[in-house]
Amino acid sequence: MGDVVLSTSVIAPLAHSGYQVKFVCKTAFAPLLENHPLVAEVRSFDPVTLGGERAAKQKFLQWAEAEGFAFALDLQNSWRTRWWTLGLRSCAAVHALPKERWREFAIRFLRLGRWLSYGRGGRARKFREFALEKLPEGDEGAPLTSLFLSAAEKSSVLSLVPKQDYAVLLPASAWKGKEWPYFPELAALLAKKIPVVVLGGAKDESCDRVAAAAQAVNAESRSLRGHTTLRESMAVVAGARWIVGNDTGLVHVGEAFGKSVAMVEGPTHEYMGFSPYRPDSLLLGLPLFCRPCSKSGKICPRFGSRKCLYDLKVDEVAALLRQGGFPC
Repeated sequence: MGDVVLSTSVIAPLAHSGYQVKFVCKTAFAPLLENHPLVAEVRSFDPVTLGGERAAKQKFLQWAEAEGFAFALDLQNSWRTRWWTLGLRSCAAVHALPKERWREFAIRFLRLGRWLSYGRGGRARKFREFALEKLPEGDEGAPLTSLFLSAAEKSSVLSLVPKQDYAVLLPASAWKGKEWPYFPELAALLAKKIPVVVLGGAKDESCDRVAAAAQAVNAESRSLRGHTTLRESMAVVAGARWIVGNDTGLVHVGEAFGKSVAMVEGPTHEYMGFSPYRPDSLLLGLPLFCRPCSKSGKICPRFGSRKCLYDLKVDEVAALLRQGGFPC
């Protein structure tokens, strides 16, 4: 999800240069781009519903050939996308974002992040710079990332959230090695002053524990785990006054709606470029030599102790949030 949100940084330069922009992404994430005024079409080619990977690729190539694209940008440049775009090269120029594996290796294993850092919002900026290189002229002044909701979508979630200002907490992640364990304690602190809304997928049971800690202090707090579609979750995030989460996609969604956010970074780091980019967004992490160790936290170099997460205490996080204007 996060990669799709960050990739919206290429939309404005392309559209303002006169190109019609069409997106291809996984089915699960296609709703992210609905209602975007600069995106003409969002397509997905799901191997499960189309009878397998080969059939899905064939459908994609038939569609692309019929569209007659001037060029295509492969922002992921994975083995899979290379295989899919191989046939596309006969009908359109394909530009694949270069992989900087040496740079990532030097950041993660040679500890050279201070000199080779992508910086805050570095991945989204890299996408945009790559797009600008392909254009005779481009608009660099547009917000780095962008998503859009209709007025009806914003109204549809009003019955799900508190009537007053509220905070959204995002305690889950697709990777368990990126989940900060003290969200219940933080939820209780925030709930002393404002209602807390907890978002997560149906399988993210930890969300209920976080919401229960907030509800014990503030009855208006609630868990929406598994009760919202992706578009509804986006609307809940867009309506929040404050947003705190792990390094996960919905935090990037918040910034794409113009919100300042707070992101807990354990195994990840701004050196890798996935950090929030807005000036008032907060990075919550410890100054450890072992950070960053990976994009997922799947393997902890400290023999599984996950010091980057477990040693980041609630009092430290609350103090940083207060400095950033959060009510805790």
